[in-house]
Amino acid sequence: MILDTEGKRHYRCTGFLPPFEFCAAIILNGAKTELDLENYDLAIKCCDEVIEKYRGAFAVPEAIFYVFVARYLSTHDPKNLRAAFDRLSQEFPGSEWTMKTNPYKQIGR
Repeated sequence: MILDTEGKRHYRCTGFLPPFEFCAAIILNGAKTELDLENYDLAIKCCDEVIEKYRGAFAVPEAIFYVFVARYLSTHDPKNLRAAFDRLSQEFPGSEWTMKTNPYKQIGR
C-alpha cells in the first residue's frame, strides 16, 4: 500500500508481480499519489523514472499518460494532453492508454 502522511491510502497492490514490474508499479503509483497531492513536479519525476529505468514494463504506457496529465495540471495547457496521444499512439499504438487519450487528438498542436 502507498499511504500519504495523513494515512490516506492511495494505492494497493494485490497479487504477484515480478520484481521489475513491481518496482515500476510502485514508482508509478507513487507518481499518482503525488498527483493526488498536487505535487506535479514530483509526479513528473516519478513518471520519468518509470519511463527511463523500466523500459518494457507494463507500467510504461500509463507513466507516459500521467506525465502529460501532470504537465497539463501544472500548466492548464491542453497541448500536453495532445502530446500524450501523439507519443502513445507512436510508441504504444495498441495500448489501453492510447485508447484513453484518443479524444485528445482533437486538440490542436
